[in-house]
Amino acid sequence: YMGIIEMLRLIFSRKMKGAASFFLSNVTKRPILTSQFQQFPLANNIFKKAPTPFHVMPSMRMATSGTKTMEFKAETKKLLDIVAKSIYTENEVFLRELLSNCSDALEKQRYKELKGELSHSDEPLHISITTNEKDRTLTIFDSGIGMSKEDLIQNLGTIAYSGSKKFMEELSKSKTGSNLDSLIGQFGVGFYSTFIVAEYVEVVSKCANSPAAKWSSDGSGEFQIEDIAEPEFKRGTKITLRLKNNCRQFVKEREVETIIKKYSLFISHPIKLNGDLVNSLQAIWYRSKNEVSEDEYQRFFEHLLGNKIPFKYLLHYSSDVPLSIKALLYIPSTHSEKMGMGQESSQVSLYSRKILIKSNMSELLPKYLRFVKGVVDCEDIPLNISRETYQGSAHIEKIKSTITKRVLKMLEDEMKKNIDGYMKWYGEFNHFLKEGLAMDQENSESLLRIIRFGCSYSEASVSLDDYLSKMEKDQQKIYYLFASKREQGLTSPYFEPFASTGVPVLFTEQHFDEMCLKNLGNYKSHPFVNVESNFEEVLKELEAKYPDKLKSKTSGGIPEGEVSSFCLWLRNELSTKVNKVTVAKRSGISPGLIITQISSSMRQLMAMMDPQNSMNTIKDLHLEINVFHPLIEKLNILRKTDPPLASILSKSFLDYLMTSAQIPINITEHTKRNLILMEKVAEIRTGSAEANEPRVRRAEKRQAKTGPSVLNEANQVKKEKKDKKDHVPKQEFIINDKGEVVEADKK
Repeated sequence: YMGIIEMLRLIFSRKMKGAASFFLSNVTKRPILTSQFQQFPLANNIFKKAPTPFHVMPSMRMATSGTKTMEFKAETKKLLDIVAKSIYTENEVFLRELLSNCSDALEKQRYKELKGELSHSDEPLHISITTNEKDRTLTIFDSGIGMSKEDLIQNLGTIAYSGSKKFMEELSKSKTGSNLDSLIGQFGVGFYSTFIVAEYVEVVSKCANSPAAKWSSDGSGEFQIEDIAEPEFKRGTKITLRLKNNCRQFVKEREVETIIKKYSLFISHPIKLNGDLVNSLQAIWYRSKNEVSEDEYQRFFEHLLGNKIPFKYLLHYSSDVPLSIKALLYIPSTHSEKMGMGQESSQVSLYSRKILIKSNMSELLPKYLRFVKGVVDCEDIPLNISRETYQGSAHIEKIKSTITKRVLKMLEDEMKKNIDGYMKWYGEFNHFLKEGLAMDQENSESLLRIIRFGCSYSEASVSLDDYLSKMEKDQQKIYYLFASKREQGLTSPYFEPFASTGVPVLFTEQHFDEMCLKNLGNYKSHPFVNVESNFEEVLKELEAKYPDKLKSKTSGGIPEGEVSSFCLWLRNELSTKVNKVTVAKRSGISPGLIITQISSSMRQLMAMMDPQNSMNTIKDLHLEINVFHPLIEKLNILRKTDPPLASILSKSFLDYLMTSAQIPINITEHTKRNLILMEKVAEIRTGSAEANEPRVRRAEKRQAKTGPSVLNEANQVKKEKKDKKDHVPKQEFIINDKGEVVEADKK
């Protein structure tokens, strides 16, 4: 620490506690607070008095005529090594740094020409790069503002001196108040990244009304500065790097082109590599929406994805509050997850003043919006000294919050503008939005506004706002029922009370919809209510509000005196899964339903998480039957005339109710019962003589034909009849006011 602090004293010419802390944090790769400097007496002295500015010191010897050799101080030589080897993690960033400097020089020239401070010249503003593999040289030229001899000493001979930063400070002090937001440089160390890859660097520069000069160094402790005759260009700067032997890949044209396209593709001015234009794409997010054509938008989208799939929606906006943000975001027309290709990866990249900071940055949007593609450019991001990463998560969180709200608002606007087009897109992307309901409380209401539901009153899907507009007078709750298709919902026994009252019901189509709605609780102060898992409570509310529409039948059905015994019989037959049988007090078209506190969608989610144990949880069901239904009426007769067949039918009846409630059933047992029932129906429908015989006789014949290996059904039937004959009821059972089967003395 003491050695680095001593170097800092040599770098900074003003009291810059924040900058020093910032630089030290970067070099040591750990955060250092300004207060921590107080631990070091020398550090306190550094900031109590203005340190001696670091400039180069002339050598006592002269080089050849017109050339002056100047030396870095010993400490600065060490710091130069730190800059070259510690600040940057990738060798290739040297080209990004040099191109950023070129862009700044071009912007300064353009600005001064616009202000009339410099006359316009015939030299176009551009950057030219030339590679020479044989000589291992890379030459970069820009036709920008150029530098005088004094500028070269000041800008290149003083580490951590930023000419661009000084230029911006001068602009901010000017009376015009002009701002040049395209300048990139901030720290004044980017140029020294050349010594990561180069063994020798030469800079020739010329500015208006000043002779040309040359700066050169091998980074070992000295540099040469000299006046030169007029160069081959009228204005600008040419940098020539002779690369180290182990870095010769950076003189290969393809490698250089790859680096340009990765970091500097959107620099405003043309970049030519060996005469060919590299950055034909512009940073169109910096332009006004009215200035960008549809073709340009499509070309840029194809550049991002690497294919020619068209986009569905586009968000192009610029904002100064709370941060200066320019964004261009695309909503694709399709995605790869539906094809089983794994999760979509983030393809939103972070830029600062058109220079790439981080590509495919997942932190810019919540995970459920991973299908969004595009770029976000923020000038306010505090970058580290290498400009390779950002510092401070608070800024990123602000960007994330701002962009997320913008994307959701754009989708809502598109939904209102063209519902048919939106529904076509929504069919493929709705699971992303529903995923957001489960993880993004902050934007839950915005998400609910763009999510669609099936409903009882319309064949087309509806929004929650549309549902609210169709609610009955004084209705406070939003009722919903799990149904993968609308037809399934309309025929569900749980929907029957609503069919006659006109109260609207939403149909949720996916299992995790209920979990999302339960988690949210309400929408615009209207609570969500699952009809299935709250059926008894919902039914009481409807009966109290619509007594005339939910009247029960008073005639037909099972004789009143047999209702109690039938309910008891049915409970005994289904005792492995059912522990309660009650009678519905209302009429309906369904023979019965299962009342449960766990809805079918939640039960299926549980089965997905633990498929091995899913069947074991199906027990203690509450069965409600409609004693006026023809099936129940005939089952009551059959239990007295053919008990074994009635037993099979009762279990098939339970399978039907469980399937209606989307509760999983035992398929093997269900199939066996269906086979027996089909045999019985076939015998009856064909009018066979055997079918008209008593069941005991038929069983005895089959026993004689097939031998003892077959179940002795005849003996079983005889035993059942004997048990029935010998059975003497010990107690009378009745139906109480709640519709429950109870012993008479417990009424």
